[in-house]
Amino acid sequence: MIPRDEDFATRRVLLSAEIARQRGELAQAYQNLAKPIHYAENGMRAFGFLRQNPWVFMAVPSVLSILSTVFGWRKQKAIKPAQQQAAAPKPTGIKGKLTTWGGYAWQLVQLYRRVRPYFL
Repeated sequence: MIPRDEDFATRRVLLSAEIARQRGELAQAYQNLAKPIHYAENGMRAFGFLRQNPWVFMAVPSVLSILSTVFGWRKQKAIKPAQQQAAAPKPTGIKGKLTTWGGYAWQLVQLYRRVRPYFL
């Protein structure tokens, strides 16, 4: 049964420490058990939001495209040497900036025209 060099008090302390450790493990396992349920609930809420708001599928890619253009996140395409000679020089200074931002404004107007029927 119990070895002679171990008395009941020492054994009781060891067993209570073991029980406390196992209770902590059980509590941690119970908390981890609820995580997949929370993930599924959040996924269902997101899916319901997308079903109620289909315009998100069109607005988000358009906004990301405009932002990537404005901030220059897109990769520049390599221009072939023959095309470099044929390309007209870009205007510089204030005229170049007005041309660039005017192009962005025109893209925004076109986006508005495409999305407008979904809001009316």
